[in-house]
Amino acid sequence: MPPLTRLDHVVIAVKYLDAAAATYKRLGFTLTPRGLHEGKGTGNHCIMFPSTYIELLGIVDETGAKGRLADRVNARGEGAIAIAYGADDAEETHAALRAAGIEAEPPNDLSRPLVLDGKRDMVRFRNIMLPKLALPETMQFVCTHVTPELTRARREWQLHPAGATGVAEIVIAADDVTAAKRELAAPILTNAAITVAPRADIESRFGAKALAGAPKAGIVALTIRVNEPDAAAAMLEMAKIPHSETRNGVIVPASAAHGVVIEFAED
Repeated sequence: MPPLTRLDHVVIAVKYLDAAAATYKRLGFTLTPRGLHEGKGTGNHCIMFPSTYIELLGIVDETGAKGRLADRVNARGEGAIAIAYGADDAEETHAALRAAGIEAEPPNDLSRPLVLDGKRDMVRFRNIMLPKLALPETMQFVCTHVTPELTRARREWQLHPAGATGVAEIVIAADDVTAAKRELAAPILTNAAITVAPRADIESRFGAKALAGAPKAGIVALTIRVNEPDAAAAMLEMAKIPHSETRNGVIVPASAAHGVVIEFAED
């Protein structure tokens, strides 16, 4: 069995976290409270689903404004930058990756504070970075949750006005599709799909206007499962969010979603 079988989350890098949070609320998502990465000048909001989530990662003070995230956003623009695979045991997964011939760094402990109802806890993770996998403009790593009960501490975080229930697909643009597919740490997942295609093919699918504002290579689109695409479209119309309706769902252009196309499609 492959060492990695499921998607944990996708990371979207944004220049201004508060602005991105406001945008994604208008898109019909419920966001977790702001999490701060102490000492790094960055913070996040997460869009939680039962088995996947989206992390909006942005700069919140001058420390982060001078760091690697700012450098990447300034050089590449906003957009999705990373795929995090899920695993239950960091040490076992690290050993399995090495046995499979994938160069993996030792598990790295990370944490961020969470304050709910006046109580301060620490949300803890163990991440395994996969630095040698050269997927175009996309980091890949494994995220294990040491405190999973805190990651989704509130059920209402998973209740989205747009009716969203999960990340269904990650769409990656690549000039050399065959080479890019070889760089995927987990080409087949149980809870989401990863599609790698030439940008021209992706433009044919979503429309060239939808991809304007997305990077030339790397993650350019996310498909989100929703209960009723028509309801999602109505919400976008009320919020005056640019969008187009297709036979399969509703498309929000990258220029309106901080560098990544958001497609709402029926579950």
